[in-house]
Amino acid sequence: MKLSILLIIAVISIFTIYSASPSAFAYGGPPANNSANNYTVEISANQESYSLGESVIFTGNVNKYDEDRSLRITIFDSSKNLISTKKTPVDTYGKFSYTVELNEKFSDGKFIVKSQYGNSKSTVNTSSFLIVSGTPSTMESSNEIPVWIKNNAGWWADGSIDDSSFVQGIQFLVQEGFMKISN
Repeated sequence: MKLSILLIIAVISIFTIYSASPSAFAYGGPPANNSANNYTVEISANQESYSLGESVIFTGNVNKYDEDRSLRITIFDSSKNLISTKKTPVDTYGKFSYTVELNEKFSDGKFIVKSQYGNSKSTVNTSSFLIVSGTPSTMESSNEIPVWIKNNAGWWADGSIDDSSFVQGIQFLVQEGFMKISN
């Protein structure tokens, strides 16, 4: 009889503990896993493509300013080799600007830019830019398609860049005189 009562009390106690709200556990339970807790970065470059010797100006903002967090902007080449990484200051409004000089560390091709605001509960933003050599006049005199154009088309074909990025590349070619479209 005593064992039956003890068993009933134990079952009721366990049921009460498991049905209690997370705040009953004194630590409040794990944080909700939703996008409202994530820190995100919006970043853009001032152009789509560049030549060596030029500067890329990245500007953007973070969705929530936190003085204890830092923004890290990292640049990789198309082979995923690290080219540059830098902590970038963010103002109290969540805005930032970062300039990269395209020096001897860089060469023709696509570069991947990853930006992350803090280490925890943050989303890594990935974008890209191109470095191209040559001018429209030198390319018009040659019937050869430049390697960077072939690479751009290949990245689009295999899904590495989206339709919008590919269209921007085509628009750049038209605006800079690499391509002529007649009515």
